[in-house]
Amino acid sequence: MPRVREVDPGEGLEQYIGNVVRDARVDKARAKAEGHEWSQSYLARRVFVSQTRISEVETGDVPPDRDLAGKLESTLELPTGSLTNLVRILEQATVRDYAKPYLSRQEKAHMFHVASFVVPGLLQTPDYARELMLAGQAGDPRDIDSYVDQHMARQKIWGREDPPWMSAVIDETALHRSTMAQLERLLAVQEMPNITIQVLPFGAGYIMGTHMVLTFPDGARGAYTEGFSTGNYSEDVDTVLRFQKVYDRFAASALTAEASTDRINEAVKRSK
Repeated sequence: MPRVREVDPGEGLEQYIGNVVRDARVDKARAKAEGHEWSQSYLARRVFVSQTRISEVETGDVPPDRDLAGKLESTLELPTGSLTNLVRILEQATVRDYAKPYLSRQEKAHMFHVASFVVPGLLQTPDYARELMLAGQAGDPRDIDSYVDQHMARQKIWGREDPPWMSAVIDETALHRSTMAQLERLLAVQEMPNITIQVLPFGAGYIMGTHMVLTFPDGARGAYTEGFSTGNYSEDVDTVLRFQKVYDRFAASALTAEASTDRINEAVKRSK
C-alpha cells in the first residue's frame, strides 16, 4: 500500500485546504459513514471528478475552485463556506498565486484552445517573454531572468512523447509588437502537426486578455482567463462552456491557418 504523503497545513493556504478535506474524508472513513470506506476514489465519484484531482486537492498541489469546494463541503458535511471562503481568498491572491492551479494543470493537459491578445506563453520566446514581464512589472526587475527561465521550462511539454494539441487565435496586434525571434518561432510552430495558429485580423473583433480551455486525457476540462495582474482558473462546467464559446467565436472570425502564415510572414518583412 503506497505511503500517504505528509502535508504541513501551515505551509500555505493550499495545504491547509487540502488538510481540511483529507481530515474530513478520513473521519468519515473511520466511522464507515453510510457504509462506505471513503477512499479518494469514492469521494471523487461523489463529487464527479477523478481520484487524481482529489489527491491534488489533499496534497495542496492544486486547490479546488469554488464549484468543487462547494461540492466537497456538501459531500463531507463541512460547515457552509468553510472551503469556498478559503478558495475565494486564494482567488484574490497575487498573479503568481492565482496562476498556480492553472500552471499545475497545464502540465497534464492533452489539448489547448486559446484566444489571446499576446502570443500564448507556451509559444513565447525568451526575448518576447522578457519584454512582456518588464512591461507588466512582473516582480523585481533583477529577478526577470529567473522568471523567464521558469517560463521557458514549462514549454517542455512540447517534447513529450505524445505532445498536446493547441489551436490558438492570436490578435493581429501581437504580430506588430513581437520580436523577430518571436515571429520566426510562430512560423516554425505553425509547421508542427499538433499546433494551429490563426490570426484575428484588425476589424474582426477585440480579444481582451487571454482565454484558454484545457482538455485532459480523462475528458475533464478547465478554463483559464488572464488580464493585467489578475486571472482565474476554473473547472466549473458552465464557466468552461462560456470560454469555449468565446474561443469558437474568435476562431470563426479569424483568418485560416494558411492566410495566418502569410500575415505572419508580412510582419517578418516589416521587422527586417
